[in-house]
Amino acid sequence: MESKYSIKDLEKLSGIKAHTLRAWEQRYQLIEPKRTDTNIRYYIDEHLKKILNIAVLVKSGMRISKVAELGPEELRAAVIDAGRYQGNYESQINAFKIAMLEYDEYLFDSIFNKCLIQFGTEETLSRIMGKFIQEVGLLWQAGAISVSNEHFISNLVKQKLFAIIDQTIIPQKSEKRKSYVLYLPADELHELGLLYLYYYLKKLGNRVIYLGQSVPIEYLKEVAEKTKVDQFISIFTTNPHFEEIDVYFQKIGEMFNKDNYRFFLTGMQFRNYETQDVPAQVEISPDIESLKKTFIR
Repeated sequence: MESKYSIKDLEKLSGIKAHTLRAWEQRYQLIEPKRTDTNIRYYIDEHLKKILNIAVLVKSGMRISKVAELGPEELRAAVIDAGRYQGNYESQINAFKIAMLEYDEYLFDSIFNKCLIQFGTEETLSRIMGKFIQEVGLLWQAGAISVSNEHFISNLVKQKLFAIIDQTIIPQKSEKRKSYVLYLPADELHELGLLYLYYYLKKLGNRVIYLGQSVPIEYLKEVAEKTKVDQFISIFTTNPHFEEIDVYFQKIGEMFNKDNYRFFLTGMQFRNYETQDVPAQVEISPDIESLKKTFIR
């Protein structure tokens, strides 16, 4: 089913102000919105993809007057070659959005490889992919992308992250080396952010036990007893459900009641979470970038 977008939706998804989009419509006839029976303007997937393409090039340094002259194939070729412009991260992030919406693995690979060359691995993952992963989660929650879009791009990002993690050289053991268990709670499948933290912690020289998706809390106790690791990291994107978080915290308090246990948590489920019942073992961060700072104190 074709999605419908308002001009404000296009602004949110592309980063281009609504008044700028209207000016481009009038001056360059870049897109022609559709209208409902009551004459209300709206936009469809085709419009969104074109605006994202245009945003990539404009934010990479091309003048809108030049972009407006490009045909569909020229526009696509220019997006793939956008790495040659002295652009900013929004350009690359929008290019990844296009690859996601069009199921275009070639475009994704092209932009990702250009990012590695231009910015390096750490900056590509932390500044570009990290923000892109966050935006994918927001778009999925808002219904702006389909489940198939999210699965397609998630698998591509996973492939890249696993490859980079495998190639990451672990520094020699030192007294500062720590150990962490990384996991997602039961029924939680959104793993990209956790994989990024896996890379980050491994690069710092830490020991990481990666359990991945959908791990019931009872299994964590077994892992803790067998490995003697007492530091846990997780991201709550869709699970536990908002009303179940307090129950989850109660289980942590009951099962991990020694002073040495620590749970470092973040994720969208905590955005509006307010309670006085957070166990002493739990530390909540507003986002992944804030959580990262916890491990370099």
